[in-house]
Amino acid sequence: MVAPQPRRAATPVPRRSSRRSSPRRFLQLALSAILLVALAGALLGADRGEPRLGRPPQPADVGWPVRAAFYYPWYPESENWATRYQPSLGKYDSSNPHILATHVAQARYAGLDAFISSYWGPKTPTARRLPLLLDTAAQQGFHVAAYYEPASLPNPPSTSELGQHFDLLYQLAGHPAWLRVRGKPVLFIYNIGLEASCPAVSRFLAASGGRFYLNVKVFDGYRDCPDQPDSWHQYVPANRYDQQGSDSATVSPGFFKFDEPVPRLARDLERFRADLRRQVASGARWQLVTSFNEWGEGTAVEPSLQWQSSSGYGSYLDAMRSVYS
Repeated sequence: MVAPQPRRAATPVPRRSSRRSSPRRFLQLALSAILLVALAGALLGADRGEPRLGRPPQPADVGWPVRAAFYYPWYPESENWATRYQPSLGKYDSSNPHILATHVAQARYAGLDAFISSYWGPKTPTARRLPLLLDTAAQQGFHVAAYYEPASLPNPPSTSELGQHFDLLYQLAGHPAWLRVRGKPVLFIYNIGLEASCPAVSRFLAASGGRFYLNVKVFDGYRDCPDQPDSWHQYVPANRYDQQGSDSATVSPGFFKFDEPVPRLARDLERFRADLRRQVASGARWQLVTSFNEWGEGTAVEPSLQWQSSSGYGSYLDAMRSVYS
C-alpha cells in the first residue's frame, strides 16, 4: 500500500482587487469553489470508508452449494501447449490479463462461483499468476481458491516447507476475491503417492493451524483417518461422475490426453448435461467440474473450435448455464 501523501498547504488567497471582476472571472471562481467542495466531500467519504469511493470490498463467504471448476494457469509452459483440441482464444499465455478476464467472464456465464487454480509452490509460474488471477476475479465479483499440488510430487515438501508454503498462501488469502466458506479461506489439496495417507492429512491440518478451510483429495481409507479435513473431493476426470457423500460431486466432460491414441472418456454433451443435473440434485456442498482448461488431458469446458455454439460460449458452458441457472 502506498503511504498517503501529506496534504499540500492551502494557496494564500490574493487580496481582492478594487477592479470590478468580469463575468468570466466570476464564473471561473464559482467553478473552482464547486470543485473544492466536491474534493472535500470525496476526502471525507474516503475517511468514512464509503464503498462507492472505491475502497476494496472485504472478503465475504460464498453460500452452499459452491460451484467451481479446476483451473490451470500454466500456459504456454505446460507440455508446450500439446492438445488434441483448439481453444477459441488460441494457444494463449496465462499471464495475459485479457485472457484471464475473458476466462472469468466465461465462468460467470456458466454459473460458476469460483476457480480452483493450480498452484505448484513458490517461485513457479502458477504462483506468480495467482495474484493476477485474484485481481481479475475481484473486478468481476468472482472467486478463486488455490489447488495445492506439491503434495503430488515424488518428493513432497517437508513439514517445514509445507508450513512455509501455507504461510505464503495465507498472506494472499486476505484478498477480496479469495474463496471463503464458514469464515475461512479455502485451500484444495491434490495429494497422491506418499501424501495419499492419513499421516499426510494430519500434516496438512497442522500446517494450516485452523487458518484454512481444507478440501483434500480422497484415497483408500480416507474416512478412517483420525484427523479429518473440512471436506473431501475426488479428481479423476476419466470418470464421468463422482460423488463423495454430501462433501462433493464432480462432473467431467471427457478425457482425451494429447499423447494417447484413444480417449479414456469420450465426450458426450447429452451425458454431460445429465451428469450436471445429477450433480445439482445430489445436494453436495461442493459441485465441481474437471476442468475449465486442462487442455493437455482434454478435459476442458472452455470454448473450443470443436464445440462452438451460437452463444459464442461453446456447448459445454451453455449446458452448465442451462442447468445451474
